[in-house]
Amino acid sequence: MAHAYFRSERFKKEYKKLDPHQQEMVDKKIQKIAGQPELGKPLRTPLQNFKSERIEKLRIIYSLEGKLVKFAWIDDRGHAYD
Repeated sequence: MAHAYFRSERFKKEYKKLDPHQQEMVDKKIQKIAGQPELGKPLRTPLQNFKSERIEKLRIIYSLEGKLVKFAWIDDRGHAYD
């Protein structure tokens, strides 16, 4: 069963900047994460409460709080962890 999810304002803003192909890939990855949120790569301090999933050169950063997946931000690999 898929978890409920929430997209932060930062995530929504960055999502709008993506081209349509990237948006489609992000949408598919969101559905995958909502179904199995534990699959993401756990991040290290100071981002220890977050997980990361990659899509080509992009990274989706999210957290899992109970049955809710919170998508925090999306950015290219070089800037996602700043």
